Amino acid sequence: MLRLFPLLTFALCLSPLFSQTETAKTTLNVFLDCSFCDMTYFRTNVSYLNYVRDRETADVHVLATRVRGGTNSFNYTFDFIGLKEFKGEQLQLELSELPNIARLQRTQNIAKKVEAGLVPFWIKTGLAEQLQLNIKNPTSKQQVAVQQVEDVWKNWVFSIEAGGSANVESSKKRFVGWGRIQGNRVTETWRIRNQIFARYQRQRFETDEDAPIISATERNYISSSTVRSINDHVSAGFFASVARSTYNNLDLETRLAPAFEYSLFPYSEVNRREVTIAYRFNQTYRDYNELTIYEKLEEALWSQSLVFSTRLQQPWGSFFTQIQGSHYLHNLDENRLEMNTRLSLRVTKGLSVSLRGEVEVINDQRSLPAGDISFEDLVLSQRQIATNFRVSGSVGVNYTFGSIYNNVVNTRL
Repeated sequence: MLRLFPLLTFALCLSPLFSQTETAKTTLNVFLDCSFCDMTYFRTNVSYLNYVRDRETADVHVLATRVRGGTNSFNYTFDFIGLKEFKGEQLQLELSELPNIARLQRTQNIAKKVEAGLVPFWIKTGLAEQLQLNIKNPTSKQQVAVQQVEDVWKNWVFSIEAGGSANVESSKKRFVGWGRIQGNRVTETWRIRNQIFARYQRQRFETDEDAPIISATERNYISSSTVRSINDHVSAGFFASVARSTYNNLDLETRLAPAFEYSLFPYSEVNRREVTIAYRFNQTYRDYNELTIYEKLEEALWSQSLVFSTRLQQPWGSFFTQIQGSHYLHNLDENRLEMNTRLSLRVTKGLSVSLRGEVEVINDQRSLPAGDISFEDLVLSQRQIATNFRVSGSVGVNYTFGSIYNNVVNTRL
């Protein structure tokens, strides 16, 4: 009897593996690659699927991406990529939503689209007999009256936002208030954006001295841009803005800038891949709060910039990089180079790596005020500080092992 105990223990350890294999044969293993999906809803309401946590163990990889539309809504693309016995099978579905849609309705629409996209994979398995087809009776063409609905807003969408925060302690107080008004119009040919923004921050620190330290900063701007699609690879636009910033020593800044952009791939593929190069020519006028290090209280400047961007969203992960170079025309030595890169990579089963880095080479800080910066300004970040570079970065590694399924919902304490 004692000799049987190790064998029974070994069998009990293996039983979860056998049960998982048995479960996998009665449904589809799906890797739902969707950063914006409500997985609790999927596990609860589309519970007949096995939601695996790694692409290597899936029958179907559902890659979900989205881009913002012109009405404060999103346009979604779902790529269904077959794996294992479905290798080579692919399907793409799209979903557009109405503006200001309720969160639950959005989740339900996404779930219906995912279920619909998996139907061809069900049909090619022994599970096809489990399907139940339910199609609403279509209205006959004779009963359909085609109506041209006039959009009284002409594709214009407006939004108003405002907010604030407070943090109060015995030795310090911090108050922040902000507001934003937007008016946008997006069509197949035009993209027009207008924005008014204001932010005010006040901090008060009690010290051992008689007088407390008080810090107040504000940033306000009005911006407008109009961009026209020339064809599926080229667009041109014009940008204008008026700004004020105590941090940047700007009492007033106006900027006018025509721009051109070329896309290596058609704009219609932006949800999965995008490679663009953009050129902008800037005319800037500045009125400074204080005398600058160049002994200027106001000046007119001309500059140009070139931006190279790459964005990929693929089954192996995602990649984004942007390189921007700019300089003033009166002095090429006054320039700036910026690079921003993010990489998320699925290395192998259960192992993923994420990298992020930002590098700036700065030689164009013309708005710096003359004189030494005070200790309060330095500590409280009330003013821009002279520097010729900025570097930041991060790295992350994630390795997950164990049960391949992730179907259970448990929200208890």
